[in-house]
Amino acid sequence: SYPMEEVKLKIRKRAVPSHGRARLHTSMLSQLGVQEGAKLEIINEMSGKSVTVTLFADSMVEEGYIRLSEEDLASLGMHEEDTVTIKRKPPLTEQIQKEAGEAAERVTREIGEVGEKVKKEAGEAAERISEGIEKAGDRAGETVERFKRETLDAADSVKEGATKAYGRIVEETAPYTGRVEGATKEAVARIKEEVTPVTERVESAAKEAYTKIAESPLKERISKTAESFINKLKPGEEAKLKGALEKRKGRIQTITVKSDAVADKLIKELELPPEVVISAVQRNEEIIIPKGETRLVKGDIVYLVGKDDSLSECAKMMEG
Repeated sequence: SYPMEEVKLKIRKRAVPSHGRARLHTSMLSQLGVQEGAKLEIINEMSGKSVTVTLFADSMVEEGYIRLSEEDLASLGMHEEDTVTIKRKPPLTEQIQKEAGEAAERVTREIGEVGEKVKKEAGEAAERISEGIEKAGDRAGETVERFKRETLDAADSVKEGATKAYGRIVEETAPYTGRVEGATKEAVARIKEEVTPVTERVESAAKEAYTKIAESPLKERISKTAESFINKLKPGEEAKLKGALEKRKGRIQTITVKSDAVADKLIKELELPPEVVISAVQRNEEIIIPKGETRLVKGDIVYLVGKDDSLSECAKMMEG
């Protein structure tokens, strides 16, 4: 099936700033015919206001919803549970291809119109000459010579008109051709620049993040399982995690939320041992500094700080 040009989704507000990103359920990639990192236009159909965001797929987002930040909601003039229209923004190469096609169509149409005009003028001239020759059939050679000259003059006129028409076509189409070629070269250069090894940059930043944490006094306190989770962090998130962990005393352990009894609960609703503190929550590639109102979801990686026996008790409760 062909991808949809637009879809309508309900809004869920994100708890953290978006930095120009929005999260959709993974299934929406194929429905919209886009890849992760593509640009989407979020539109308030009532007011006409819109924002452009970068798409990130997340299986934790409910189907039929899009997660937008508070600043994006303010720009749209909308609230949680309102319905917005989502349109995919075509990539630069697709826009250029469309403009080039439209320019080619205009050029072809104009060439056809000029050709028809030249053809009509040549036909009318030939008819006039033919009529004149028929009427002068019995006249002397001088009359024939006169019509012969008129014939040659008419042919030259038609030839000159055709030459001017062709020159005009070349002159009128040159800006289109130059513009399309220039835009295409610019697009190729921009695409080459943008398609730098993003993955390598992210992996390098993740390794550097873990190295920074590993070199600090936190190394001895972090459990072995935390290494793989830290390597998934985006640039900048490692500093937030390090700051949250250094404030707490005790051993640090990571636990993945799997229990139905814990998922979708607020942190203040959990019956944690008094000596255990949730210092940070890692959701996909983002670090959340938790508060009592922070809601845990399945798949969250929770950084707990405390004593070994209490940490083991929390692990049983959260993993089920």
